[in-house]
Amino acid sequence: MEEQSLRPPEAKSVDNATPPTVSRKHGPMRKPMPLPPAIDPEGFLVSDAYAAGVPRGRLQSAGLVTPSRGIRVNRSARPNVALLARLHTAVTPRCAVSHVTSALLWSIPLPIYLEEEGNNGSIHVTRRHEIGRVKRRGVIGHRAPLLAKDVRVVNGVQLTSPEWTWLDLARHMGRSSLVAAGDFLLARENPLSSIEAIQEVIDRRPKVKGIRMAREILPLLRVGVDSPQESRLRLKIVDAGLPEPAVTQPVFDEHGRYVSTPDLQYREYKIAMEYEGDHHRSDPVQWGKDIERDDRLRAMGWIVLRFSDVQMKSGWANAERKVRDALVSRGWRGPAS
Repeated sequence: MEEQSLRPPEAKSVDNATPPTVSRKHGPMRKPMPLPPAIDPEGFLVSDAYAAGVPRGRLQSAGLVTPSRGIRVNRSARPNVALLARLHTAVTPRCAVSHVTSALLWSIPLPIYLEEEGNNGSIHVTRRHEIGRVKRRGVIGHRAPLLAKDVRVVNGVQLTSPEWTWLDLARHMGRSSLVAAGDFLLARENPLSSIEAIQEVIDRRPKVKGIRMAREILPLLRVGVDSPQESRLRLKIVDAGLPEPAVTQPVFDEHGRYVSTPDLQYREYKIAMEYEGDHHRSDPVQWGKDIERDDRLRAMGWIVLRFSDVQMKSGWANAERKVRDALVSRGWRGPAS
């Protein structure tokens, strides 16, 4: 059965579309006429502007730039990936935003170099093989065997699905970054995907670049991780030959009352690990809750290890030693020989 197209064909939006007839005023125009309320001043399609009665001269004013044919963007506006993605897909039928652009719009954590590339570079879009690659300024076009289920609509923009996007990233990201991105899709609150969905896309795309890395990383992903830092800490612990800690499992006291859900833990050894982001330090209320939480765990005989960005940036060795010493103090004898 023929696959449903990603979006219905739309009328092309081009600069030479017929503008409305307007009368010219005498003398130079010192200030551009305001755009109609229906037109987003940050960025819009030329065809929409003409339909709203905007004259050609207004579209050629110094305050507007043309990132690609049929599109105008406010010159003074900061780069806006979501806006450009919406405009480019609006003038390009049957395509979906993909790769690093899709990752940014899904808020998938990326290495700094990829995040900067996505925010300051071209928009990535993908079409099905039989439709042909998109060719226009400001766009990096791709072709792939997309199915209807591989595309989602978010805030009016068609994006490749989270799991499809993750696989597209595999060739561009290192091991720890790809684990953090994959864990993000499986977050404790509002997960974007599942292990099964990621596996299905991997099975369906055996020849895509980065497939070996994706297959290697998939078994390392865990459900319920709250931050990329936790993912990297867990991976560092395992790579050091230490037991893998459990992720976000609740702890209850002897009366069955809830106490805490540590980021990582060794329940057998009563060791909890918390990764404190900046908001833990800068928010006095959160800071107080963290102290109370740790005090309750310690009162129950738990060791609480806390980690921060500052500690991790100064080197992993101290963090590894802290975890190892805690395990040994609780009777861990090292990996089985």
